[in-house]
Amino acid sequence: MRDPLIDLPLPNRPNSRPTNVSLKQLRGFAAVVHEGSFTRAAGQLNLSQSALSALIRTLEAELGVKLFDRTTRRLEMTEAARELLPAVQRLLADLDRVAGDMRDVALRRRGRVRIGTTPLLAASLMPGLLSSFAKAYPEIELKLLDASADQLLAQMRQGELDLVLATFDEPEHDIEAEPLLRDPMVAVCARGHALAGKTPLRWADLLDQPLLLLREGSGLRALVERCFAPIGGCPAPAMELTHITTAMAMAAAGMGVAILPAYALRVSKLASLNEVVALPLQAPAVAREVSLAHLRQRSLSPAAQAMREHLQQQLRAEADAQRASKKKATRQTHGGLKR
Repeated sequence: MRDPLIDLPLPNRPNSRPTNVSLKQLRGFAAVVHEGSFTRAAGQLNLSQSALSALIRTLEAELGVKLFDRTTRRLEMTEAARELLPAVQRLLADLDRVAGDMRDVALRRRGRVRIGTTPLLAASLMPGLLSSFAKAYPEIELKLLDASADQLLAQMRQGELDLVLATFDEPEHDIEAEPLLRDPMVAVCARGHALAGKTPLRWADLLDQPLLLLREGSGLRALVERCFAPIGGCPAPAMELTHITTAMAMAAAGMGVAILPAYALRVSKLASLNEVVALPLQAPAVAREVSLAHLRQRSLSPAAQAMREHLQQQLRAEADAQRASKKKATRQTHGGLKR
């Protein structure tokens, strides 16, 4: 493989056009100057003395100047070499710095990750996930954008985002989406509501309840309507709301039953204060898939790949914990029935 070529002006010949000079020749020149000896410089570069001498001769020929005066006792730089040396030292230092930066990027010690997610996931999942990532990779810069899934995909196509964590209906052909976690749909009501202790709770049990639904056009509203379709269609909601937090507050006030993703409970103070209960819905049991997406034809940077692997590991561990908790609850229920 040939060395990269570098355009370098000729010393003492300002009107000459730049000449192609190889990086290997420049490193050889700098080593000879530093060591003051062809023999020691050749050892430093792991070259034979004859190979190094040939490099310097070709460099002198390409520059059109003599760089060293050799005598039986000593090696001296010529005036042209003294003029050339500062530029070569700056160039090699810059190249070494850039190469070091690139090694840091490749080893995930530096870089930048731009990730987008929906507001609910940004508030419920991302704080913990980004915190643990920042501890593992403290020098990687993080940028988070919270918006709708459609807006996030558009930003990713424009090159503004590396990864998108969201729920998708049907990602398009240019998007690769990897499911990492399931977010079940639950009915949220006040703790004193008549349905609060009902298990299992079916979708049909909600047909005669005042429902607190998100406005038409939202992905959650469309999912709720699909779930009601087999049992006669979605009832007219008592209230149509824009924000999940508003639906939670209305449910806590006894204004009706909100149908929301389970992760909504993580960002609600009402849930932590035990003012509402969340009941898993059955017949059918419905869950949204939380997926990590990136563009198929765009390579992920080492930093973005590190984030991808971090999310895969953390969210799959959470999914495993969810399954274990569900199995434990099922065993306890069956054991209670046997007694």
